[in-house]
Amino acid sequence: MADKQVIAVIFGGRSVEHDVSVLSGLQFLEALDPVRFEGLPVYVDPLGQWWTGDALKKRSRYPLDDEQNKDLMQVSLDLATPAAGRPRLVGHQKGLMGDKRIHLPFDLMVPAIHGSNGEDGTLQGLLDFAGVPYAGCRTLGAAATMNKVFTKSVARAHGIKVLPELTLKRPGRGQFIDPEKLAAELDAAFGATYGFPYIVKPANLGSSVGVGKAGDMDGLVAALMTAFRLDSEVIVEPFVPNLTEYNIAVRRKSDGVVATSAIERPLRNAELLDFKNKYLAGGTPGGPKLDSGPSEGMASLNRVLNPDELSAEQESFIRGSASGIFERLALAGSVRVDFLCDSETGELWLNEVNTIPGSFAYFLWEAAAEPISFLGLTSAIIDEGFRLSGERLGATDAGAGGATIFRRG
Repeated sequence: MADKQVIAVIFGGRSVEHDVSVLSGLQFLEALDPVRFEGLPVYVDPLGQWWTGDALKKRSRYPLDDEQNKDLMQVSLDLATPAAGRPRLVGHQKGLMGDKRIHLPFDLMVPAIHGSNGEDGTLQGLLDFAGVPYAGCRTLGAAATMNKVFTKSVARAHGIKVLPELTLKRPGRGQFIDPEKLAAELDAAFGATYGFPYIVKPANLGSSVGVGKAGDMDGLVAALMTAFRLDSEVIVEPFVPNLTEYNIAVRRKSDGVVATSAIERPLRNAELLDFKNKYLAGGTPGGPKLDSGPSEGMASLNRVLNPDELSAEQESFIRGSASGIFERLALAGSVRVDFLCDSETGELWLNEVNTIPGSFAYFLWEAAAEPISFLGLTSAIIDEGFRLSGERLGATDAGAGGATIFRRG
């Protein structure tokens, strides 16, 4: 029997979404096909240090502290491709004869870092630079979807309905938000069509972190100050009355066909679906079933799957728009696309795209018209990652490109 392929799952990270990322990474490791794969946990702590060790697979180990790190190994990514061709992590182990250099080869890396420094193309760019095969979106798609302004511009260009927005940059050091100037900018962006209340959100974060509602100018200034702590660019959008949200996952099957999952309507106990409503409502979510039917836990606690209030026209808009933005931005992996809806009028708008959604949106695929288990989903994501990484390979020597200047051997 052939050796198992080693799949390095990287999670945590220097991100406000660090804790959610830990859960997603551990869930992915738990859902790996044990016949084909061996999981290698790679935890990135809030300082940006990389760690590995079997103990990282236990949820009870988080958050880590210096005492807990004693049975772990700090590692870094080898940026040079070894002669054997497999990428590897490099660590150091202390012994009686001094430090020993340890090499940990693997075959593919799965990014499970949400938000900044992981979902935004920076990690994907590093892996491309080092020639490391990886799963999920490529660098361009990851970077493009992290910026809500850019995503909305692409959607508009292809006829996908989105809300209007006002984009604001963080004031320079020593400068303040001028309410009169802000009022003029609101008028230029929205005119008489929209007024208070407005929604304020960081342009480059997910999980509804930093999202706030402003009912007047004082509230808007306060919401902007909060959002500017998290991002240098912030967007202001009209608040959708009678707000209902719908989410759907998208992926490309092995035959090249783009597939969509079940649709979910997240439940909330407040007017806004913020981080607490998304991840902390209803208690601690249960773990997934790996190779069976739809699981309970997350799906049953805070969401309705395949809501029956959607009309055929609304469902068609959601599935068509999600597939369209997936294709236009050349995305990969399991991507979740979120929509806003005025439940009174039925009007829908594309809200944002999450290329590394929480739990990889496995529960949406379990309840799809063509269901796939979490184990099947992780295998599909990995297989696609190998294919996409292999397609990118090309000759890099100067001679191959006819760009030789210096004499060689």
